[in-house]
Amino acid sequence: MTSLSPNPDQRPAPPKLRLTDEHFINRELSWLAFNNRVLDEATRTTLPVLERVKFLAITASNLDEFFMVRVGGLQLLREKGVRAKDVSGLTPSQQWEQIHQHASAFMARQYEILQQQLVPLLQEKGIRRLSVTDLTPARRTHLREYFAEHIYPVLSPVVVDDAGARAAIPALQIILLCTVSSEEAGNTGKRHVLLPLPANLPRHVTVPDQEGGQHLYVNLEDVVTLFIDEFFPSEKVSAPARFRVSRNTDITVDDESAFDLATEMEEVLEARLKSPAIRIEIESGASREHTRIIRELCGAKTAQIYDVPGELDLRAFFQIASISGFDELKVDTWESHLSTAITPGESIFDAIKRGDILLHHPYESFDPILALVEEAAADPNVIAIKQILYRTAKNSRIISALIRAAQAGKHVTVLVELKARFDEARNLERAADLINAGAQIIYGVAGLKTHAKVCLVMRRESGHMTRYMHFGTGNYNEATSKLYTDISVLTCRADFGADASSFFNTVTGRSRFVHFHKLSMAPYGLRERLLTLIHSEAERARQGEAAEIMLKMNALEDRKMIEALYDASQAGVKIRLNIRGICCLRPGLKGISENISVVSIIDRYLEHARIFWFRQGGKPAVFIASADFMNRNLSKRVELLTPVEDRESRKRLQHILEVHFADTARGRTLKSDGTWHTPHVTAAKQVRSQEQFAKETAKRARQANESPDVLVPHTPK
Repeated sequence: MTSLSPNPDQRPAPPKLRLTDEHFINRELSWLAFNNRVLDEATRTTLPVLERVKFLAITASNLDEFFMVRVGGLQLLREKGVRAKDVSGLTPSQQWEQIHQHASAFMARQYEILQQQLVPLLQEKGIRRLSVTDLTPARRTHLREYFAEHIYPVLSPVVVDDAGARAAIPALQIILLCTVSSEEAGNTGKRHVLLPLPANLPRHVTVPDQEGGQHLYVNLEDVVTLFIDEFFPSEKVSAPARFRVSRNTDITVDDESAFDLATEMEEVLEARLKSPAIRIEIESGASREHTRIIRELCGAKTAQIYDVPGELDLRAFFQIASISGFDELKVDTWESHLSTAITPGESIFDAIKRGDILLHHPYESFDPILALVEEAAADPNVIAIKQILYRTAKNSRIISALIRAAQAGKHVTVLVELKARFDEARNLERAADLINAGAQIIYGVAGLKTHAKVCLVMRRESGHMTRYMHFGTGNYNEATSKLYTDISVLTCRADFGADASSFFNTVTGRSRFVHFHKLSMAPYGLRERLLTLIHSEAERARQGEAAEIMLKMNALEDRKMIEALYDASQAGVKIRLNIRGICCLRPGLKGISENISVVSIIDRYLEHARIFWFRQGGKPAVFIASADFMNRNLSKRVELLTPVEDRESRKRLQHILEVHFADTARGRTLKSDGTWHTPHVTAAKQVRSQEQFAKETAKRARQANESPDVLVPHTPK
């Protein structure tokens, strides 16, 4: 720490500023702005049309989750009469109303982009959704046969008058509501019937293309509507209304008092199926009577209702984005390469012993992390494996390796986080597989969600125990590792190993927290360490020294962290923030945040890494973390902050940050009024950070292949 002796360049500490609501951006509105930035990519004319379609589908999936979680939580607060304001000064009811306003405008923009930009392009390229009027007799016959074999036996009509009608409205599925009346003489009665369309039926029914070279399809709801009379022979059926419901999933387990956490979580999952409706989407064209029935069935008094000007559930366009045979309409792939720090075919343990290995995914393959667990499972010298699992792949190689390790008699301890939202069911299932193999399973930490990314392997070498570790910013999920940008560190440093062992003892045995040598853990000291580093830079700036902070994360919402950054900015610290999503901080406010800039990057890969860099008088302190600057991460989750001590790795992380801040192709800058702006730079001078990282990684791999006996250093060229 710099001496605090008098300095002629020392700046006096400014008076403590009283921050008010206007100095913060509302979290929910900031998230909606993020989803708008994702939607911007669907309008980018330089992208192939199927890539643009993919971004449209991403925004729909994002919005579903937002309503189920965030709006669901706000709805509970409204119903309880809570009037407490957030940092931006809005009550739950005010937030709810502003969300409805912004979400309505957002959905209108989605469908405008779909119908005016994407559909014409898709049709031009031979990808067409057919309407009933487009069907030739041969196509209609094909669809009738498909309906009779694949759809009719599966669907189950439910009369609205039945007590089970409400239970027949599953979340996020398209449901048809029709009115059926008898044509028999003397019988004028009518009934309303629901037809839920199961999620396991294909949304798009392909139609043979006689001409060739086209992808023709009819939406499932159109096929059912076309042949809906088959369900009600000799009766008259009205044109059905189409709707979709989002339910509140902000229902959590009380794990403080739960005796059997697995059973409690199963009950929570069941409760979510019957939870209150939060959003009702009704496709335009529904009759007034059908709209009234839908509102009554779904409890529209507390739900937000949206009239949708097109087909429901735009998530289905993920299927269009991935159809085969149209590669020219997709982006060229960026190949993932094996780290040049690892010799092909060598033991991962030998590679780590040679020195710390930093990996930048997905440009560098996730395979070394898989190799660490898989090799450990088969190595007779490995005594124990300890692992945290939060979100895993469907057929996870990590879990398969842990099962093999347990079956081989190794001591395998796995902390499975059952509270990983939307992955609870999968985690329950895989936890059972691990238990059956003989692994020791811990279901999270009472009162906290375990979000840290760490794997510890203990290996006996020459009579001594060596600890090998992986620390990361992303999940142990080989599927998302190809889609998310993350940082991994592989090391066998003894002091890190001691900390890793203490960490597992703390979270699995609920031991009394002990201070680590290197690591910092939330909620026991991680926030405090970050605040100390920020305050240290502020003091250096007040002493007249050069002071700088670079932070990369997914979200910035925590008030204490924002206040510390505001204070550092007032002291003269240059602060650059790379934040993908939520940002409640306002940069560029006079007297508060003139020295803070914020950039958000939306590109092919989801930016997911957390990298924290502090100048520290010219000897930078660099960290990776599992945590964002959010109250939930710093106060309500088990997280890890890992210092990066290898000199070349620190340089490389600094380079990654600098390239992100220079991104003028996919970077947007946040203004003090909360709006985001794209830099106006000619195409020839644009910097696209993700593309640059892909090229740099490919260059290192090429150099390594040309000189296979020489390891290419990690330092960027």
